[in-house]
Amino acid sequence: MLLPYPWMIFGVGLALLIGVWLLRRWARRQVYRAAVRTRRELGFHLNPVTVTRKQKLKRELVEDPRLQAMVRDECAKTGIDEAQAWMRVTDYLDEIIPNFNLLTAYRFGKKAASVLLRSFYRVRIGRSAEAQLNRIPRDASVVYVMNHRSNADYLLVAFLLANRVAISYAVGEWARIWPLERLFKSFGSFFVRRKFRDPLYHAVLERYVQRAVEAGITQGIFIEGGLSRDGGLQPPKLGLLDYMARANAKDLVFIPVGINYDRVVEDSTLIRELGGQPKRGFQVNFQRSAFWLSGLMFRGALGRFYRFGYAIANFGPPLSIGELTDNADIWGMEWEERKPVMDHMAHKLLQAVGNQVPITPVAMVAWCWSQLNSPSVSHLALRQKALETMAWAAERNLPLYLARGNFQRIFEMGLRVLALRGILLADGDNLKTDPAKATLLNYYANSIAHHFI
Repeated sequence: MLLPYPWMIFGVGLALLIGVWLLRRWARRQVYRAAVRTRRELGFHLNPVTVTRKQKLKRELVEDPRLQAMVRDECAKTGIDEAQAWMRVTDYLDEIIPNFNLLTAYRFGKKAASVLLRSFYRVRIGRSAEAQLNRIPRDASVVYVMNHRSNADYLLVAFLLANRVAISYAVGEWARIWPLERLFKSFGSFFVRRKFRDPLYHAVLERYVQRAVEAGITQGIFIEGGLSRDGGLQPPKLGLLDYMARANAKDLVFIPVGINYDRVVEDSTLIRELGGQPKRGFQVNFQRSAFWLSGLMFRGALGRFYRFGYAIANFGPPLSIGELTDNADIWGMEWEERKPVMDHMAHKLLQAVGNQVPITPVAMVAWCWSQLNSPSVSHLALRQKALETMAWAAERNLPLYLARGNFQRIFEMGLRVLALRGILLADGDNLKTDPAKATLLNYYANSIAHHFI
């Protein structure tokens, strides 16, 4: 009587295994079909290297002759064992190399970015040198160079370029937490450690960046290196620019991108850090963010939520590497000789990026307030100053974003956002600022100060 039971258990187990195998095969087929549909729907062709599997890229870099020579030179300098050095190199490669996923980036990521950005902002492209951008040779390596206003910059530019190109970002260590690390890597981004001095790490990062540029993968970098704490443009960083400039690319083209917001979500945190206060831990930031989002959802449910204003990006005319370096032979220079050339190139790019930073309604009102330099200003005086400043900016073709082409509307929108946040308060016919939030006005005024110098 007991004899059938082992056979029954075996039969059920075998049926389950076959069922799981069939289910996995069906799921893989559906994923493959979805990926094929997504590639067909894209308005451009993905670079073959972008979709190359991570392990293949890792193997190619390990076998790269220049990286091998760098590792040998470092071992000779420091006396470390070559096997240990290569163990560190492979760890760094695992950390840096992205793992692009087409469905995550374009089925989930694009839609999620659209919902998030449009829920909080009026998303716009202010200016775009479309004709010049379309004349960039197909075999050129392209780098989008941006100012860094907010962590939302990654979403904003990737969303605006989603129908044109897949962009690979250099992402800082702040995103190396679950699930952000997996998410950013699946979008094709690579991670960069700031202020990390291990020469082996920099050798690996250099060769990865150069191989990506040589393969024609479109890159996105923030020329300031990190977020601006005071709202203004920060001095440029040379590291990634130096790596890219020395890549063996047929042609290297930089596209300056200026970004600005009527409200930077993390503005209070950035100003707090500027004042020398210690950074909050992840748990505290998570709790505060959850509380803040809950408040926004509650106001939305009551119909009292207003969007933060405009999020705008401008795309300037492309600049070639020869134009930026005056055709200097940087490949044959040592670092001390090359540094002045790279510094000159970085400042040229920073100026080009600064020229594209949009003048948003909030930034305009904040700048005019700072120029009146009074704790209390009449509504009429602020309005008059704003209209005069906007007319002056329009005459000089500054990147002033005209909401429906109306100066009065820009002033009203900027004032409304500042009033809703309690930064500017009504006091009869006058306006005054909350002393606790006065630094926020300076923060937004600084974002466009370079246009008026």
